[in-house]
Amino acid sequence: MDSSRILKYESRLNFGSLCARRIRAKSEIPAVVYGKESDVLHIKIASNEFNKRFAKFTDNTVLILSDGKVERCVFIKDVSENITKGLIYHVDFYEVDRNRDIERYIAIKFVGASIGVKEGGTLSVLRTKIKVKALPLDLPEFVEVDLTPVKKGHQITFKDIVLPENVKLAEEDENLSILLVK
Repeated sequence: MDSSRILKYESRLNFGSLCARRIRAKSEIPAVVYGKESDVLHIKIASNEFNKRFAKFTDNTVLILSDGKVERCVFIKDVSENITKGLIYHVDFYEVDRNRDIERYIAIKFVGASIGVKEGGTLSVLRTKIKVKALPLDLPEFVEVDLTPVKKGHQITFKDIVLPENVKLAEEDENLSILLVK
């Protein structure tokens, strides 16, 4: 498993604004973990470790929270922060079952320059996200679509996107266009 996904945590029994201030004073961040099939867990995480990686996280970054005994597969659901002070006040994590497929919208990253645009065509992007189904740890943060071969008058549909192994398209109509060149 990728060690950059692992984030250490400690459980906490006290909560409230006074307790949260005390936690932040120790360079830690108060957080909660919740999910459909689990009780709410109040935790604290190391501020420097989270801040170091936070800029790289996306909505689809799967993290493993570990206290040394139990590992929890989570997504970041919400981050409360003070941008002017550069402080993170609180983090909400959403726990998922790592052995069960989930459906998520992931970003489509367009790369390359279309032949059709070079010939004077206009590129129209219709969708910037795609719904996929996969195990949480197999879920990509984005998929790349190469625009280079797209000629004037052609389009790219959901079924044209090459997905990583173990990732399936979850869109209802795979023939919908995501972009076209007019």
